Amino acid sequence: MEKYLRQCLDSVVNQTLDEIEILCVNDGSTDTSKQILEEYSRKDERIKIINQKNKGAAAARKVGLDNAKGDFIAFVDSDDWVKLDTYEKLYKNAITNNSDLVLLNFIMYDESKQGYVNWLGLNITDHLDKNTDFNIFTFDYSEVKPLLLNGFTGCTNKLYKTSFLRSYDDFYFPDHITLGEDVPLNVQVLLRARKISFCNENLYIYRLSNANSSSNTSIKNKKIFEIFTIIDEVENILIENRVMDGYKTEFFIFQIVHLAHWFKRCDKSFKQQFFETMKKYFNKIDFQDNEIYKLNLPIKNNYENVLSSKTYTEFELKSKKDLLKLTYDNKLKQQKQDYEKKLNHQKIEYENKLKLKENIIKEMNSSNSWKLTKPLREIGIQIKRLK
Repeated sequence: MEKYLRQCLDSVVNQTLDEIEILCVNDGSTDTSKQILEEYSRKDERIKIINQKNKGAAAARKVGLDNAKGDFIAFVDSDDWVKLDTYEKLYKNAITNNSDLVLLNFIMYDESKQGYVNWLGLNITDHLDKNTDFNIFTFDYSEVKPLLLNGFTGCTNKLYKTSFLRSYDDFYFPDHITLGEDVPLNVQVLLRARKISFCNENLYIYRLSNANSSSNTSIKNKKIFEIFTIIDEVENILIENRVMDGYKTEFFIFQIVHLAHWFKRCDKSFKQQFFETMKKYFNKIDFQDNEIYKLNLPIKNNYENVLSSKTYTEFELKSKKDLLKLTYDNKLKQQKQDYEKKLNHQKIEYENKLKLKENIIKEMNSSNSWKLTKPLREIGIQIKRLK
């Protein structure tokens, strides 16, 4: 991450909230990241470097969590960055609301296009009163039901109260998991937090299209199958917390979304095995027909295509076909909207011209000169008739 690390560190050391500690976990890096961290630590005494052998993101997050001394804890991945007033705003929100957890929005930066992109994900504001003042408002997971499993399972879009995290002895990053390691912890956190607050600003910048990012690289070993362990662990958490009955649909969607994502990252040598395992999980999903048709189209297509395919290549072909159709349909929809917009513009122009003409005629008919010359106009008409 040496290419992005300076931008990340600059965004953290220059926070408007000055009283912070900055724990940098060097998880066995083989580039110049360690030297960059040491350079920054010489300039800023708030930086503490923790060096360890490469153990993966779960172990890195856990060692940071264990060493943190602050009242609140946040995570920043080394190829992302945050706006300079991020933690001041989150801290104030947490203090005002006395919240266990503050959620925040993030925006995506496309490295290949060198620009920000719209993220059409789930949003808290879609599930709460539009007039809500989030500076003085708390809620729990039951009020934002769809987001428990399918919106806020990552670590970087949160500010955690340290005392809340340490009040339970079973919060954990699974040490046997290296992919999707933050999901079990955050499902637990969201279920147990009694006072969740929200900062309705795009403060965290998530970098897309970084070829070296752990979320983009192809998985060329059997670690890819850890996602099935994650799903099993989330299922156990829902059962242990006695909420599974009310969250079956959300849990089904969670499985479809995550397995489809990791299938795309699966190396070809494991794809058939991954596909077959994925199909077994999908076969256990107990969707009613009326529930299937309520799913958004990509999720519905993934679910039905897996069940109707015998091999991963057949599934991929069906997925490509659906993507082409969706792209074509969206193009036609856009063309239709553009055409309707053009017609509407022409209609407005015509109506305005007609209205202008009517106003001119009305003004002429009501003017004194028009009334005085009326006899002359009638004589002229009679002369034309005589001719």
